[in-house]
Amino acid sequence: MRYLVWLAAALVPTMAFACAADAPNERSNRRTGGGVKPSSAVAPPTDSANPANSINPVKRTWDFTKRFSLLRYDGRAGCDNDAAKFEQLVADYNGRVNSFLSGPTDPKKLNLERKNYVRQVLGTDRDIDSYLNVYSETGQSSPDGSVPSLAQDICRAKLQRYSLLAIREGLKAMGRVYPDMAEVAPALAKANAAIARVGDEKAIQKFVSANRTASLAQVRMKPPLTRNAEWEKGLLDGFKRLVPGENVLKLHLYSANWYVHKNEVTSYPEYRQIGAWVATKRSDGSCWINGIDLWQNYVGNGFERGEYKLGQAPKQILCENV
Repeated sequence: MRYLVWLAAALVPTMAFACAADAPNERSNRRTGGGVKPSSAVAPPTDSANPANSINPVKRTWDFTKRFSLLRYDGRAGCDNDAAKFEQLVADYNGRVNSFLSGPTDPKKLNLERKNYVRQVLGTDRDIDSYLNVYSETGQSSPDGSVPSLAQDICRAKLQRYSLLAIREGLKAMGRVYPDMAEVAPALAKANAAIARVGDEKAIQKFVSANRTASLAQVRMKPPLTRNAEWEKGLLDGFKRLVPGENVLKLHLYSANWYVHKNEVTSYPEYRQIGAWVATKRSDGSCWINGIDLWQNYVGNGFERGEYKLGQAPKQILCENV
């Protein structure tokens, strides 16, 4: 009996040592994930667009709605690469929407943002009308106004078409994010009708050219404000020196008297000016109205001989209307 008690007492430290040796391994497994994992463990969902935040549907939705809105097209860069620029814009936009919809979302956050997106959808009604109005007026000009080049007018018309296409892409995406948003369908129908009205690039060029032709037919050369043989001869000679390659058809003075500019403080004259419209025909058979001015500086005891300078930018006119 004494032997058994002694043996039990000897074994207690050994068992305690063994348990203490196993404890660090157990803690290490808990910290590092060591050991055998349950066979039912599943990796959290990921989002290729933002892997770091994809496991949280709420954060994914907040990040998306913070940046998501109806697509807009910014054509300030010009028209050289409009088609390629627009295609890339749409691809990037739809790629972000696809990435969001392919992962978990938070319905509560989407519902909170719904009113904001409904306002955007309803706002397209005004935007579509605005783009169509600009398009319909492109190529038109007043008889006295400046006339952009044909390339500039076509560029302007094309930008309206791309703006309408962008609205349509945005509405389609909104319908995917909010399939039950009733406001999307009528707005999308209006965008499609506007795009059909504008047509393709050939239709744009035809429409703009027709507008320009109609405006050109209204241009007339104004009658002279006075007749002065000396002024007319000097202005005509000055114009021929400055523009030697054009055939002068008519010259009408648009100055009835000298315009004299005086110093605001001393009231002394600084310079004076007269000018005329000049109708010409170019080598290509087109006719234009030009401006020519004579500027004379005041030199103390009178005005100097002065300098002839081209005035207003040339404006095309039908030759039969000169």
